[in-house]
Amino acid sequence: MRRKVDVLAVQEAQLPSGRNIAIPGYQAAAVARRAQGRRRDGPIKGGDVAIYVRDGLSYSTIEASPLLPQDTTTEWCAIKIIPHQMRGQPSRESSSLNIYNLYRPPSRLSAEDEREDHFSLDMFPSLPNVIAVGDINGHHPVWDVNCSEPDAVGTRVNDWLELHHWVTLNSGAATCVGYGNRTRQTAPDVAMCHRDMAGRCTWAVGEDLGSDHLPQLIHTSIGGARPKRIRKSRWAFHKADWTGFAADCDAALADLRPDSLSVEGLSERLVAAILSASTAHVPRGARADPKPWALDPDLVAAVAERREARDALKEHDSEEARSRWKTAKKSVATMEAEAQKRSFRELATGELNKPAAIGKVTKILRKMEGAAPDVCPDRAINGDCGQLLAEDRAKAEAFVRTYAHVSRNVRQPKRDRIVKTELRGLKAAPCCCRGQRTDQCQPFTEQEMHDQIRHLGTKKAPGPDQVCTEHLRHLGPTAYRTLLALINRSWSNFETPASWRRATIIPILKAGKDPKQVGSYRPIALTSHIAKLAERMIAARTTYLIERDRLVPPEQVGFRRGRSAEDSLARLVQTVQDGWNRPKPRRGPEDGVTADRFVLLAFDFSRAYDTIDHRMLHLKLLKLLPRCFATWIFRFLRDRRARVEVNGAHSSERVFRAGLPQGSVLAPTIYTLWAADLIETLRNASDRTDVLMYADDTATLSAGATVELAVARAQKSADALARWARHWKMSIAGQKTQALLLTQRSRDERGVQLLVNGTQVTGGTSLHLLGVTFDRLLHFKDHCDSLRRKVRPRTAQLRRMTGRTWGLREAQLRTVANGYVRGALEYAAGAWLPAASPSHVQLVERELLAAARVVTGCPRSTPRDPLLAEAGIPSAWSTRKTLAARTLCRALALPEDDPLRRVAEADPPTRLRSTTGWRQLGRSALIEAGAEGVTVEPRLEVPLLPWTTCRPIAFNLDVGPGGRRASSNETRREAARQHLAALPAQATWIWSDGSADAGVRRGGGGAVIFTASGETLEVEVAAGGLCSSTRAELFALRAALERVRDEPSPAPLVACSDSRAALSLLSAGAAAQTTTIGAAIWRTLLDIAERRQVTLQWVPAHCGLAENERADALAKQAATLPQGAVPSDARSLTRAVHRTATRQWRENWPDSFFKTIFGSTLPLPIPGEDREAAISVHQLRAGHWGRSLQYLHRIGRHPSVACLQCPDKRCPAALCAVCREEADVPEHVLLRCPALAGARLRLTGSIYVDPSRLRGADLVAALEAGYLRHREPLGYGPP
Repeated sequence: MRRKVDVLAVQEAQLPSGRNIAIPGYQAAAVARRAQGRRRDGPIKGGDVAIYVRDGLSYSTIEASPLLPQDTTTEWCAIKIIPHQMRGQPSRESSSLNIYNLYRPPSRLSAEDEREDHFSLDMFPSLPNVIAVGDINGHHPVWDVNCSEPDAVGTRVNDWLELHHWVTLNSGAATCVGYGNRTRQTAPDVAMCHRDMAGRCTWAVGEDLGSDHLPQLIHTSIGGARPKRIRKSRWAFHKADWTGFAADCDAALADLRPDSLSVEGLSERLVAAILSASTAHVPRGARADPKPWALDPDLVAAVAERREARDALKEHDSEEARSRWKTAKKSVATMEAEAQKRSFRELATGELNKPAAIGKVTKILRKMEGAAPDVCPDRAINGDCGQLLAEDRAKAEAFVRTYAHVSRNVRQPKRDRIVKTELRGLKAAPCCCRGQRTDQCQPFTEQEMHDQIRHLGTKKAPGPDQVCTEHLRHLGPTAYRTLLALINRSWSNFETPASWRRATIIPILKAGKDPKQVGSYRPIALTSHIAKLAERMIAARTTYLIERDRLVPPEQVGFRRGRSAEDSLARLVQTVQDGWNRPKPRRGPEDGVTADRFVLLAFDFSRAYDTIDHRMLHLKLLKLLPRCFATWIFRFLRDRRARVEVNGAHSSERVFRAGLPQGSVLAPTIYTLWAADLIETLRNASDRTDVLMYADDTATLSAGATVELAVARAQKSADALARWARHWKMSIAGQKTQALLLTQRSRDERGVQLLVNGTQVTGGTSLHLLGVTFDRLLHFKDHCDSLRRKVRPRTAQLRRMTGRTWGLREAQLRTVANGYVRGALEYAAGAWLPAASPSHVQLVERELLAAARVVTGCPRSTPRDPLLAEAGIPSAWSTRKTLAARTLCRALALPEDDPLRRVAEADPPTRLRSTTGWRQLGRSALIEAGAEGVTVEPRLEVPLLPWTTCRPIAFNLDVGPGGRRASSNETRREAARQHLAALPAQATWIWSDGSADAGVRRGGGGAVIFTASGETLEVEVAAGGLCSSTRAELFALRAALERVRDEPSPAPLVACSDSRAALSLLSAGAAAQTTTIGAAIWRTLLDIAERRQVTLQWVPAHCGLAENERADALAKQAATLPQGAVPSDARSLTRAVHRTATRQWRENWPDSFFKTIFGSTLPLPIPGEDREAAISVHQLRAGHWGRSLQYLHRIGRHPSVACLQCPDKRCPAALCAVCREEADVPEHVLLRCPALAGARLRLTGSIYVDPSRLRGADLVAALEAGYLRHREPLGYGPP
């Protein structure tokens, strides 16, 4: 019989460590873990109580304990059910219901159980709206008809009930059957409440659920109404008819004249057309509640048998009936566990192995790991006015009031008058375009909008207008032009539609925060996707102006192309190490000459983005950007309104009068401009102080020959920052500011005291900055420990996703292990890993080994090098070199005045042997890679113009189905010829190709040019000593384009290349280019496209196209040209170091069977769906085979009468069961066992197999299967 239960109170829940059990349709409202004194692994079992509440019921948790302070064994949890009040109906506290869940474990004083029973209800609340349920392990005739004499606990409970006019709801029926043969049916479970409440309650015993206790079913009624749940519907874009959608949008806008409407009217018409077409052609619905997995028929039958046995035991308590019930109960438990296991394994083996399921795998892992907090949407919160709020709309109102209060306009009359005066003067000055809207102020082009639409994220929640990126990507030509007209009208008139300035805020609980507090939730704003598109287009132009005019100092590395937090961290680490390496003081410390001490200060702005004053921001923008930009941004920020959504209920709208909009694409760029002068302020505040900034995360590093001098300089920086913050209406959270003294002298280790914005800040033993934990000696022990705590649960959960015969296959495991586990370990590691002490690098290596064991299925005893190689995970020691070289090369590619480049180019004396940084390690790694003296190509500092207008440049990356790689050379050549025949014949044709030795070194580019006038030209160019094939292709194309750039002929230009990667890189557009070579090619293309049509065409390689073969020959010849003057890019240099470090790692492998097989090569991933075969192949090649008798005997799992366990390979218990000649180690099984001589001859053509042939997984799997078949008749089980 199915029952709709609103509240579940569970005793002895035995919850998994660190997480709760999820029940579909319910929230884990209150959970209490094992009480003090309970032994986790001892003879005392059970424990944990929990209360689950059905979705839609509002509740709050009760924190006040109802027990005596000395009662450390009883477990309890409690909630308050808050009824839903109808609109306009006053809230009544008396209509709520408090539910207490109790579990008093039985205590039996003995040597194993030393707990003392202090259970008492003397402090228990006796209010009329309280119900207490639970297992108190106490008996009294009042609630247990089978009890003739009450025990001590039952007597105490009954006395309390009589004293406070409470009664029990139990009918006296038994609720528990003991497992022992002589135990009787009893009622240790009790439900009790005030006698006034009892009249509204009924009690019954429920059906058998598999426990020795039967559930108590209590029905009661309280005031209020059941809340109506609001389901949130979503567009089902995978079912959309996009052809019909585009046609309907165009039809609705066909007669529209954009110039006849205001910006607001045009926006409304466009949105209405999109939504109308979407309603007709895109399904929309709400996802149903998750349902438990379906029970299989055998389990259903077993549950029915268990309930029948329980009913029979109730009627006649005999030994036979009890035995039948116990047998049925165990059978159901076994079948249920097997069904759950089977269901999960089918999911992991089937659906999660699809290539597109990587995101789903990671989501499941995060949930299993407990990284995502339990969501309890119906929990009551403490409102901003101090009241308890249960209604969704009331919660939403509290949230929106809080967020609007933070983003209020703080008035400072004197300062505001000064700002207004400055604004009047700046606004009177004309824009640099003189009102003509030229250059950067000109209207946006269709190409700009197309480029930015491609970068908009899909599968994102829509804003208040309900328009999504998917809609914008599938607009028809008329709607597309209308969208561009809307954005340009907004840009030209400095007007933004109201829907662009509206947001729906979703509060998301922060990890580890109190869910009852409003401030514990992070606001996530959903804004219009059309507005995001317009912001992206303006942000692209703004970014260009910032880089061109160098409006933001290089110390700011946040939200800037090609920069990352690692840049600031690397500069910090290397600067400190350089200061430590200065000479020791002989007579006394000399500032700037002798060894330095450092004080690191990490500041914390209180809600930096949310409190920016709009008029002050307008003032700064007018000083930095053209007036057109500053005016549009200011208008975009003004009159912003937002509402909060909680469980589908919406608050009223509130005006946000300050701050940058959360979720805005433009906001990070605006903040870098806002804080640009802060860097200059801190620079001038104190000498020998470095500024480190990533967005609003600000830190200073102050140096001094003595601690006192370093502290004094740090104090000046703190004072300057506080003055700047007050000047611009910002606030510093002094209590969150961190300080750390960096010194190698232990006697310097003492408390550092600084005053930050009136708050005393004391230096600690560690400091957390940009995701990395620093310690005094920069050994990074604390950081490595935190990484282990973070990564170990991830590895453990990944291990649960696979087994020997089921689960994720190797391709998925490698992807997840490298991203989810290794990615976390290597975050910003280029800065800190080279400086970490060897013992701490080893900690990182251990976590990589754990991940490798999951990928390969190899046992723990597998040697390190074969294990990592089989998993495709590089050693931490080789990765350390690669990351150091990458950091160095990226730093050397920066502009000359960048502080990170100055640090990278410095060559200070080295005094401390134990101090190793990324600069020193990176230089040595480059030397080992043969890149000593190679010039690093400068990074593209200023991107190309986003608003470039020219004739469209065509990119064709295919020649039809016949051009596929799987086709024959004749088919590919014919397909290419047919496709090329459709291109203009009277044109200048370029055939370019690139060449690089082994695809990595001595690059050269060649091209043959057939001009429209009939002339044939040849081009050869060196591409660099370290160069990829794609880079060589780009060099060839650039040289050929430059050769024909000044050709006066207006004939079309067709450039053919067999590098799809190079053409794909260029097809992203001019503004999307991030490399110097890509930008140079696009500049030339734009020059040529001014007067002639340009087409870039891919052609299949090495299929007999004479022109392509001729270009290939020229490229190979160009590779022999001198390469010394050609710079190499940072990526090529990093790859060269990676190859060298990996080669050195392989060469240093100790002699082993694995090295005999692979020599100096790395294993390839094992394809196929047979996970068991893949694990066996990995284990056999790595030398530790889990099915080897010698291995099993060594670990004690194959004992003999004469020897229980030993590592001796000559022990009789370790010998091959088939031939008995030697131990059945992998080398014997695969190469020497006589029983497999025929199999080796059949598979390889010889009974003596070259070990290198074992690199093939199929051969190893076949030999293993043959060996197991020979061993099976000897009693060792099937293969």
